[in-house]
Amino acid sequence: MKYVLCVVYLLFSISGLTFMKLGSREGTKILFEILGIRFTVPSLIGYGCYMISFLLYTVVITKFDLSYIIPVLGGVVNVSILIIAIFLLHEKVTLLSLVGSGLIITGVILTNIK
Repeated sequence: MKYVLCVVYLLFSISGLTFMKLGSREGTKILFEILGIRFTVPSLIGYGCYMISFLLYTVVITKFDLSYIIPVLGGVVNVSILIIAIFLLHEKVTLLSLVGSGLIITGVILTNIK
């Protein structure tokens, strides 16, 4: 069950970040603005997803050793967002970001070696 919580956390976290980015794009209809923050339908979906992911995160960290779960979840989120940025958002990626992602993946693998 605790691994299912991790997967659900990851889905909400990655979705939240992606929708927040999509909501900040030019041409997206602004519903309202507070303190310079523009709220759009995608950004509101993103904020909701990210809030749920934070609540799930607080549950997940109680079920694992922090020294294990924080690097693993953070690494998976970072690499997943890089992949989404490339294929969905069509952002340019540098060699350094690819090398960094490779190091993150290596770190996650090393963290899981018993």
